[in-house]
Amino acid sequence: MTMTTPGRPSTPYQRSFLRPIEERDLAVYSPDGYGIDPEDLDLEFDEYDLSRGDRIRALVGRALIRVGWVALAASLALGSAGIVAATSHPSSSGARPELTWSADKTLTDKLDAAVRDFGLLKDNVDSLGDQTRKSLAALSQVNEVGLQAALNSGADDLASIKSTAASLDRRLECPAWAAMTDAELVKTYSQAVIGEYRKACTAIASVAPLSDDWDALTAGSLTAMQVVDDINTHDSLGSDALQSASQGQYPDAITKISLAERSISDADGIAAMLAKVTSVPTLTEWLRRTRQFDDDLLLLWNAMVDSGGKVTPQVTAALKAVSDAKALLPDDTSVMQVVLYEMAGNLTASGLSIETAKGALADAMTDLVGATVVGR
Repeated sequence: MTMTTPGRPSTPYQRSFLRPIEERDLAVYSPDGYGIDPEDLDLEFDEYDLSRGDRIRALVGRALIRVGWVALAASLALGSAGIVAATSHPSSSGARPELTWSADKTLTDKLDAAVRDFGLLKDNVDSLGDQTRKSLAALSQVNEVGLQAALNSGADDLASIKSTAASLDRRLECPAWAAMTDAELVKTYSQAVIGEYRKACTAIASVAPLSDDWDALTAGSLTAMQVVDDINTHDSLGSDALQSASQGQYPDAITKISLAERSISDADGIAAMLAKVTSVPTLTEWLRRTRQFDDDLLLLWNAMVDSGGKVTPQVTAALKAVSDAKALLPDDTSVMQVVLYEMAGNLTASGLSIETAKGALADAMTDLVGATVVGR
């Protein structure tokens, strides 16, 4: 409905904003309330067809509107993508990973850079374990050459372990892990990164006992071989003494058996020392019987010297004592293998720390190579 002022010309219609008005669009009543016959309205809409310019302007306007909508949608999409990229870090067990992201990234970069050295450390520990087994096997087999070769290789492995572990500890700045450590670290790092960090530092710390244990294994093995050398020296001198006695050279036999007793006394002293820290019952008993045999031989040969080579009651008693003592000794050197196997068994505890370190390093390597945590 259009309000008009009496005496003022009516406002013409703007053609470009009109559309054909169907009969049902017309009001039924005029402003004065009288009925209007649609046929009385001669609007002649055909006269208001859009010109070429109007159509071009309309098309351009619609195109600009569409371009505007596309630009708006693109800007919203890009903005949303940026927000998502900034906040879409990998999930972690931390309550606020966005607060620890930067520190996590720094620490995980250090851990990633240390993977190669962790692998080298694990290889050296594995090799040290192999040399430990070779040392014990050579010891039980009375293989002095094989034992020395294994000990030399193990010493090289241990030197590399010490160097690599010190480098890793310095680069990662591993703390002395205690109950409060996690509480302090959680202020800076996420729980996932703390867990990986702990495993890495635990693995480094696990190699610390290897040096003392390897030294103990080396010392024990060399001590065992010293016993072997002493016994071999005794047996060699004892054999020469028996040879001299068989030829009636009793004074020479007495001298040689006395030297043999010195060697067996050295072995006996080592056994007594070992007995304070470990159980060596076979060695102790064998040495006791060997000393008894030597004492009986010495008594016999002195009796022979005193009797001028004649069989006297003293000589007969001495011969029986020698025979009884000899019956308690083994016919061959197989007992030596038993003794050394016994000693090697007592040295295996020195290799337990190697197995512990191998497990810790394997656990750390699994995390370093295969895990996905915040910061990566």
